[in-house]
Amino acid sequence: MPYKHNESCRHKIEKARYKVTNWAEYNNGLRRRGDITIWFTEAAITEWHPIKTGARGRPQKYSNLAIETALLVRQVFHLPLRQTEGFMNSLADIMKVDITIPDFSSLSKRSIKLPRHILTKAMEPGSFVIVDSTGLKVYGKDEWHQEKHGVPARRTWRKLHLAVDENHQLLACELTTPEVGDPTVVPDLLTQIDTPFETFMGDGAYDGEPVSEAVLNKQPNAKVIIPPHKTAVRSTADGYPARQSYQGD
Repeated sequence: MPYKHNESCRHKIEKARYKVTNWAEYNNGLRRRGDITIWFTEAAITEWHPIKTGARGRPQKYSNLAIETALLVRQVFHLPLRQTEGFMNSLADIMKVDITIPDFSSLSKRSIKLPRHILTKAMEPGSFVIVDSTGLKVYGKDEWHQEKHGVPARRTWRKLHLAVDENHQLLACELTTPEVGDPTVVPDLLTQIDTPFETFMGDGAYDGEPVSEAVLNKQPNAKVIIPPHKTAVRSTADGYPARQSYQGD
């Protein structure tokens, strides 16, 4: 049925409103986003150029560490290869280090065989795991096929399940068909997380003992914060925290 015929039966969810009370801390956090602090350690400078091994053939001019450093800087600041080379040259000049920077052609060729960095592995992991899902619309035949051949659109969609921390770092993701429920994907998301966490958070769709069981099996001391349904009652199951009944506004 069209949306307008079911609108009166749909549950209305008011948009959450957040009020910032710690303006000083909030402003300082926004300023820190533009802070750039990069330095090369003595070990990195020493290993910038590979040690000659005496093997046959021309030795590489730059070590894998040098290529990986440039590629990581490129990934963080979303720079093209040529701008990455210029940015690294500027850093070397500012720090007055006696190293040469790989050119953009070397970065392009060497990046094929090097493993790609995952920024969540390089950054300090958070203590929260926040899960949610969103819909991705997938189209079938285009309008030209529909008009010329009279075929139906057959448009469908997929569900993208995400797990992030409080620092907006992506921890895990899973793409499923629409009929797969949100709680069913929680064990697969937790399998992708290899860092410890203290708190697991989700909306009311994740309220249930299977989700709590999956979280506690992954992290026994983790806190599970999920708002229960309006008709929720206390759980008497052994091994799980008691659930309080909740009455909505």
